[in-house]
Amino acid sequence: MQEMHDSLAEPQDLEDAARYVLHDPREIARVLQSLVEAGALISAHIMPGGLPCPTALLDVDVDGNVLVDGNHQESINQRIVTAHHLTCVSQLDRVRIQFRLQDLVRVDNDGRTAFSAPAPASLLKLQRRELYRLQLVPGPLVTVQVPAVADRDPALQVRVLDLSGGGLALAVREEDERRFAARTVLSDCLLRLPDIDPMPVQLEVAHVSRRDPPPGAALRAGCRFIGLSPHSEKQVLQYIFRVERQRNARERRAV
Repeated sequence: MQEMHDSLAEPQDLEDAARYVLHDPREIARVLQSLVEAGALISAHIMPGGLPCPTALLDVDVDGNVLVDGNHQESINQRIVTAHHLTCVSQLDRVRIQFRLQDLVRVDNDGRTAFSAPAPASLLKLQRRELYRLQLVPGPLVTVQVPAVADRDPALQVRVLDLSGGGLALAVREEDERRFAARTVLSDCLLRLPDIDPMPVQLEVAHVSRRDPPPGAALRAGCRFIGLSPHSEKQVLQYIFRVERQRNARERRAV
């Protein structure tokens, strides 16, 4: 089994990481199958309570339903049977994987205890570089141009609040809220970074929040990049690193 990094032992706050959550059943099944083939160690947190126990995925069927290894301690197996759900955390090729299993049923697997469960409805797939978000307010002006939709909605120039290798957050006005509903795909957008040519991007709205709205906006929309080219991803990361170096240099001079 692949050893799991200590920093992945606890579940991630999914509200902050929502832009990296997969919902397509085929994508989810592919990731789960990769965990099976790699024999990846999974830390399953029994909820409620959060008691962690090691396990592994044994099988994923054509519908994405899973078979999970049981525990050598019968008391743990009993808690799994009565649990509301398991929050499962793993790592594959330095990518954090997290998903929830519900409605677990105890089964016999060649004389060993196992649990079957329906396919998870969503799955978090988070690379380390995506964990760091560059806060842009206050800071340099970065915007996304959202194209017009037919004759009904004009093109929008929306300010970017934070930026990472996996996505960004946008400042959305009240009157534009309906165009940024969760899971909406925003095609043919242009990301405008200072001193860089406008970058074509496709975004999917992962979540919308009214918590701590930015000045001049009613809410923030967290979005993930879809199909970002390696060249564009490199430009985004280079921009993040450049701004961070400049900020660190200013802080050192101020000391």
